[in-house]
Amino acid sequence: MSRRPQVCLTGALLTALLLAGCAPTGGTEGTTPTSSAAASAGTTAGTTAAPPVVIDGLGLEILQNRPDYGNRMLQLSITNEGDTALTVTAATFSSPQFEAPSEWVKTTEVPPGLTRHLPVQLGTAICPAPATTPTLTVTVVDASGTSRIVTGRPSDPFGVLERIAGEDCLDDAVAAVAALRLDDTLEVTGTGADSVAHLTVHVDPSMGSGELHLEEARSTILLSPTEGDTWPLDRTITGGDSPQTLSVAAVPARCDPHAIAEDKRGTYIPISVTITDGPAGTVYLRSSDQLRLAIYDYLAATCGFAVPSSG
Repeated sequence: MSRRPQVCLTGALLTALLLAGCAPTGGTEGTTPTSSAAASAGTTAGTTAAPPVVIDGLGLEILQNRPDYGNRMLQLSITNEGDTALTVTAATFSSPQFEAPSEWVKTTEVPPGLTRHLPVQLGTAICPAPATTPTLTVTVVDASGTSRIVTGRPSDPFGVLERIAGEDCLDDAVAAVAALRLDDTLEVTGTGADSVAHLTVHVDPSMGSGELHLEEARSTILLSPTEGDTWPLDRTITGGDSPQTLSVAAVPARCDPHAIAEDKRGTYIPISVTITDGPAGTVYLRSSDQLRLAIYDYLAATCGFAVPSSG
């Protein structure tokens, strides 16, 4: 049995799994009943979120779903607290921590008692992040055709703005020293259940300044080190140095097809970093589409749920 036909058929299998197992992502607006709006943001059992701010019959809230993290999307949560349907014709989110406001310019109906989540792209971050006083402005039209504009400070029950500010400014601080990225290709050694995937991290400090320390890379829900829970890196990077590469050897962290079908962040590699005289934290290296699909194919073939070629 040749490996190439198996990989091609694996891609078809994974496409079917993804279509069957994935919920709508942040690309289009979603609907939830008012009582379950918090659940859509990924709250855990027993967690009670603060209610949205209600202004002129509209509940205003901001959220982020897990698929939104890497794409820097924000969900504008609009709840119709009235007794008749409303149509949202525009929504704008602004905050001092971003260079430009984020606009939603489509049209959607919000029945009474329901919530719409409107996805918007966040603007370029301002670092260090200033004190945030976000504003959400929504234009709605009622059943009579009367339009009104509602403006207020939305609730942020899960503290997404503070988290985003920390992530954005850490990313900026790291980028000032060196550009970090994952290679598009995946090298696989060995065969069957014993095969190992090798990911390459490119580190290019040639145009940077300052110094950072790469401490370790951590496992994800899909990939783990061949030994232990982390990949020790222990590498100090100085701006102006020549580009270099690091390699991490990974094996499947789990072997159920549903893990791939529901994957949101399993192909983002977390790396713990410390900036000299600066912040410390975790940056997430995003896999390109080519690498992400190669990782899925590797997992399918190694775990044994790839479809074998006929003949």
